[in-house]
This record gives sequence, C-alpha cells and structure tokens, in this order.
Amino acid sequence: MTSSRFEQLPAKQALSVFFTAGHPRRDDTIAILQALQEAEVDMVEIGFPFSDPVADGPTIQEGNARALANGMTVELLFEQLRELRSHGVNYPVLLMGYLNPVERYGATRFLEEAGQCGVDGLILPDMPFEEYLTRYKPLYEKNGLKPVFLITSRTSPERVRAFDEVHPAFLYVVSSDAVTGGKASVTHDRDAFFKRLNDMRLRSRLIVGFGVSDRESFRAVTTHTHGAIIGSAFVRAVKDVPQGASETTSDAATVNKTVKEFIKQVR
Repeated sequence: MTSSRFEQLPAKQALSVFFTAGHPRRDDTIAILQALQEAEVDMVEIGFPFSDPVADGPTIQEGNARALANGMTVELLFEQLRELRSHGVNYPVLLMGYLNPVERYGATRFLEEAGQCGVDGLILPDMPFEEYLTRYKPLYEKNGLKPVFLITSRTSPERVRAFDEVHPAFLYVVSSDAVTGGKASVTHDRDAFFKRLNDMRLRSRLIVGFGVSDRESFRAVTTHTHGAIIGSAFVRAVKDVPQGASETTSDAATVNKTVKEFIKQVR
C-alpha cells in the first residue's frame, strides 16, 4: 500500500528533494529518481511543468520553461513513471504542480494514472481545501494517493487541525511568505512558529519547504519539525549536466555523480 512508504520516513530530519520533470532534459526523470535512490534520500517530489508557476521563484520558473521547451507533457511524464517501481525506486514519490494542468488532463484520468504508476501522493498548492473534501478526496482514496496541504505562519490552528484530520501524507510547512528559492532565515518568530506547530501534537509529519538549500538551513528548520524539502538548489545543481547519448537525455554517469555530491553536501 502506498501509505506504507510514508510510514518508512525517519522520525527526524527526513530529506525530500524536488525536481522538475523534463529538466534538464526531457527523458531524465528515471535517471534522476534512480540517482536519488542511490543517494538515500527519503522522499521525492516531481514537479509537472506549467507555463505560469506563480508561487515559484526564478530557478523553478526557468526549469518549467526549459522542460516545456524540451517537450515535457503530463502524458509523457506518466509514460516515464510507468517504469518507476520496476527500477528499484522504493521511497515515497509525490507529484507537485498546479490545478490547471490536472483539470485540463482530466482529474479522474490524472489521479488514476498517478496511482497506476506507483505515485504515493499529490501536492496541489492552489487547490482549495473545500474542493478537496467535496470533489477530490474520493479520487485520492480510490487511487491510493495521499494529499498534502500547505500551512504558513498565518494559517489558523483550526485550519491546521482540519488538514490534520484528513490524514495527509504530511503537512507542508512554508518557511517563508515569499516564492520558492529564497534563503530560509530562521528568525525567532519563524522558529517559534515551527515550535508552536510541534507543540500541537498533530498526527501528521511536519515537512518544511521554501528556502531550504544546504546543510545549515536543513538542520535549522528541522529542529522542531520532522524534515525538509530542497527544491531550487537541487534544480540549479543539475541544470548544467551535459547531454548524453541522445538530445533528450543527460549523461547518466554525470547525473549520478552530481546528485550524490549534492545530497552529501546536505547531510
């Protein structure tokens, strides 16, 4: 069952990595997933590219644009992910993106194909919680998928508990009110926010995103939480990997080396 993969996450300092499908080259998805498996990350989020990623900073915006120029589509991503579990990838994998591409593809079809590929969860930051409850929840459950909800320092305790009660894969704790890719500054107020969430004794794991880029920021934001997500810094790390045997793939050995060196710098 997909939920068992989330249960395998470590209790502390779980490391999740985000990358954009189709970046740096269209057919790099499985190679990057395998390299992350060998680097022993705990969880991975795959961004499906969208032309207007409003919550993302310049690095992920650039990655989206490059992926789309490479010819990456939702349909192609699902074709690639059919090989996901047969290649020895055994950590939780989530898809992350915006609601518009899901609706265009067809929500029922999207979630069905995600489940069939062995995807464990879906993160749609712009999907209203009420819409999840009334429309999407049965689709998630039918296809063995877990939701993830974003919370900020301005999210009320009542709202946080409402998210927690629907048993999400985890709660995505936004460390900054800015877009992705900035530097997470763990000020007294920010640290107090993390501690306040921890003190709520929620059932869900608290995983921090936005602005986590290196060992220092990773350790800082996981003092009162269960883990953190590194996105923009990883996207930057792989963007200049040289081409491989074809125009649609990067050099596999360099991908593997680059990924492992990056993860070693975080842990």
